[in-house]
Amino acid sequence: MGEETGQMLYSNLRQLITTVDELRDVGLQKYVNLPRIVVAGTQSSGKSSVLESIIGLDVLPRHAGVCTRRPLELRLVHLDEREHGKDEAFAEFADNPKKFTNFAEVTAEIERLTDSVAGQKKGIVDEPITLTIHATVCPDLTVIDLPGITRVPLKDSAQGDDIEQVTKDMTNRYIEDPRTIILAVMAANQDLSTSDALQMARKADPKGTRTIGVLTKIDIMDRGVDAMRSLRNEEIPLRLGYVGIKNRSQEDIQSKMKVQDALKAEEKWFSEHPKYSKLPPGHAGTRSLVDKLTVVLYAHIKAFLPQICTEIQDKRSKVEQRLRELGDGVPVDPRERTQLMWTLINDYCEMFRNTIRGKHDRRLQMYMHNEDVIAGGCMIRNIFVDFLWELDQTDALEGLSDEEMSNAIRLHEGDSLPGFPSMDTFEFLMLPHLRKIQVPSLECLDRATQTIEQLTQRIAAAVFRRFPKLADQVLNLSKRILSEQQEKTRSIIQNIVDMEMGYLFTNDEGFLVKHGGMESMFEKPPPPPGKAARRDGAPPKSGAAAFEEAEAPPPEKSAFQKASEATSNAWDKTKTALVGPGQPAKPSRKKPQYAKQFIDEIRSRLNSYFKLVVRNVRDAVPKNIGWFLVRATMEKLQFELYTALQDPEQMAKNFGEPPHIMEERKQLMLQKSTLSRSYTVLQKDPVMVNQLSFSFGDLDLDDIQVPPPPPTSQPAQSAPAQAVAARTSARMPQPAARPSPTAATAAPTPMMPRPAAPKAGARSLFDDEDKPALQGPLG
Repeated sequence: MGEETGQMLYSNLRQLITTVDELRDVGLQKYVNLPRIVVAGTQSSGKSSVLESIIGLDVLPRHAGVCTRRPLELRLVHLDEREHGKDEAFAEFADNPKKFTNFAEVTAEIERLTDSVAGQKKGIVDEPITLTIHATVCPDLTVIDLPGITRVPLKDSAQGDDIEQVTKDMTNRYIEDPRTIILAVMAANQDLSTSDALQMARKADPKGTRTIGVLTKIDIMDRGVDAMRSLRNEEIPLRLGYVGIKNRSQEDIQSKMKVQDALKAEEKWFSEHPKYSKLPPGHAGTRSLVDKLTVVLYAHIKAFLPQICTEIQDKRSKVEQRLRELGDGVPVDPRERTQLMWTLINDYCEMFRNTIRGKHDRRLQMYMHNEDVIAGGCMIRNIFVDFLWELDQTDALEGLSDEEMSNAIRLHEGDSLPGFPSMDTFEFLMLPHLRKIQVPSLECLDRATQTIEQLTQRIAAAVFRRFPKLADQVLNLSKRILSEQQEKTRSIIQNIVDMEMGYLFTNDEGFLVKHGGMESMFEKPPPPPGKAARRDGAPPKSGAAAFEEAEAPPPEKSAFQKASEATSNAWDKTKTALVGPGQPAKPSRKKPQYAKQFIDEIRSRLNSYFKLVVRNVRDAVPKNIGWFLVRATMEKLQFELYTALQDPEQMAKNFGEPPHIMEERKQLMLQKSTLSRSYTVLQKDPVMVNQLSFSFGDLDLDDIQVPPPPPTSQPAQSAPAQAVAARTSARMPQPAARPSPTAATAAPTPMMPRPAAPKAGARSLFDDEDKPALQGPLG
């Protein structure tokens, strides 16, 4: 990153932070997550001291127990010393127009606002306090201080036994947002592997791309123990590394030591320390932490602001769509109410009609955009297609034997001359199978009616959701019309079934040609291919053909010959059994038998006629349902609704909106106003927003990483790095004289130093691949 890029970084940083703060001021944080820095850590880990060091002023309340009981959103605005006094500083609260110049009053106001919401018994509440501080000593940052994780509730306080879970849940709600930078504060004199801040950051940020570790109380570690391994990123590596901070001691605070003096003392302590003074620049001190936060926050805003702009537009479009569905409220004028009712009824009837016909209707998407697609016509057609399909695929007389058919024919000959079957035989055998079509026909009607009723319910619930009483009236009228048409259609279908069962007749040409005469009974089945008999006088076959003909079976006997032989054989056996061999048998009465060809012909006629009836009914019943039920309901619905609902008194009762609809419209109007104002904020500089997605590409948040240190000595900084470091130093308090025990600490401090690479076997809190380190001011 060159010198020009480094200068543009700081020239645009205040503009970006101001844009995000303005978005937060208009209330966008309620609907869209915004980039922010959140300070997380356990109680008494030094969070408030770290924040005061960053601010450069004594602002935050300090006392025993839990200091921060409401989230505190600190918006820091740097004032240029060339335009303002050297020590100029003032503060403003979001809901208080007063400008505070006495920061003791700011501390008292924070305590007052905390007690007014969380109570005076140390209660903890998740309602942020917004405080904006303008000062020449503070950087351009926005930081949120959260209540520390508390393990044991205070005595005689409003804190419950679950105070630890309450504070952890609050912290998780903030740090789980992917647009939040986590500033994990932990004491250096404790084991980092047991740090609650790191453990919670691990769950919220598995890749570790937005977590910065801050080690406090580094000056009160036991003798012989130091934080060198942690600061060099060797113990529990973080992508953005660690920074060591020396806060004011309790004695310093009680003696009213100013933050500016504490910062000078901190810088002197690190520069004179026998070990920490040998660290590469950027590992220790408040200035290094501010530099790192500045770059990371800028890259974070740069990465997410274009997405926020798109999200605002999408949400505003959805809100406007929903508001169009809810309408502008109930009109007062009777003519406007009538017009509204006509519009709703027309939408209801047109949607019903178009759904049945399968026609694309944009109103379906408007009213039911979050629901499944309605396919009423397709469902009815599937009911018609499935109607009597199984009967059409089976034979009616499949389980009836020839003997049973012979008995049925003989039964209906009565006392007339045998051998002439009666029409009653046909009806007797056919009627049980014709009865099979009655129940499915009425079930088809009931299924179609149920489908239409469900369709009306879904459409009415969508169109009239603003007016439940009107929806009930429309549904009741729709059900009445549907019920009337169902009964009318049921009568017609019953007549169709009775007609098919009561009167057997057909003009079907195929049936008459095949079964109108007796020829089919005496027709021989066609011989197999190549076996056709030759006419007399044909020349004899020779060779293989002659051999094949010689091996061919004899010609089949006629039915009469078979019947004669069977009768003769039966008579011979009977005579032998009764009178013995060679004795003349006594004459007996012969039982008449019907030939198999005759039985098969009757069976074929019954099956053919049954399939013919099934085919006719499969056509007739759906047609009648489609005409007398579906089409008639579609035609009558709109007129009947108009006629029944136009009474002014009833109209006034039906147009009563329920409270939840009015509340939803109110909330949507507020959300629309917030989104519109947010979009206006972004449009103040649309060029900046549009260019963020491709400008400063090497500052992507995923690319920000603390690279390893140089193997031996600290190299000289480049000109761009010196320029950016100088600009950063101008925003921080400068010591009168800065000792430099080593050449490494004498050089200007870059914003993102190079800690040592993790050694082999080091514990890693975040399992992620390292990315190439940035060059220029970042390392």
